[in-house]
Amino acid sequence: MKISNWCRNVAATLLVAGIWIPSVSYAVSIPLGDPSFEDFVVPAVGYAYSNEYRPTSAWVDDLDSPPGYTQDDGNSAWLYNSAYAEDASNSRRGAPRTGNQAMHGLANYSAQETTAVFEANRTYTFSLWAQNDELLDQSNGLFMYIFDATVPFSDGNSLANLGGAFTAINARQAGMTAAQSQANWTQVSVSHTVAPGAPEIGHPIGVGFFARRDTSVDDATLTAIPEPASAILVGIGGLALLARRQRE
Repeated sequence: MKISNWCRNVAATLLVAGIWIPSVSYAVSIPLGDPSFEDFVVPAVGYAYSNEYRPTSAWVDDLDSPPGYTQDDGNSAWLYNSAYAEDASNSRRGAPRTGNQAMHGLANYSAQETTAVFEANRTYTFSLWAQNDELLDQSNGLFMYIFDATVPFSDGNSLANLGGAFTAINARQAGMTAAQSQANWTQVSVSHTVAPGAPEIGHPIGVGFFARRDTSVDDATLTAIPEPASAILVGIGGLALLARRQRE
């Protein structure tokens, strides 16, 4: 009986201490607009440029920055569907990983401002699934960004970026079926940890990417998880509280 009561006391103390709070151990998903690039249904031709699919899709170009780019013009990536992906005359693209559509690079920015805001002691991770074309006849690669949406967007102003050609992205191979291509995507991520007192705290979270012409993307996600040092401190504090309570 005493053991049973002790176990209940331990559980209650751990809960009060915060050790069993799920957010300590698990990432929380933050909603993105049009995460799988399905909100706008492309016409029969099989693809649509950004001046057609916006504002139905949340992905815009570079949010009016840097100079020379204008939000909601044609300077962004383009959407395509499953049928277009299988068109060998157009260099087969990655078969959409989920749904019926994906986005193909056009050597321009695609970005969005989310409804969530940055919080201190959180690590934010923006992820995309990417696949290169079957025929690499142009440049390929993927750049990714997390940025403060109150600050004019640019590579230099981003809070975190993943740059370079990124050769680790799988390419669709000759002879691959649509099902094989669906299993051939590579997940790519970039992360940013918000320090206490950071200027972005309370500001909207922005995410974006720059896909080159032989690279496609699908299934974007944004997650937040408590910064590891904070979780450790919560655990230490909880254990100290538990020890003190047991002495009382």
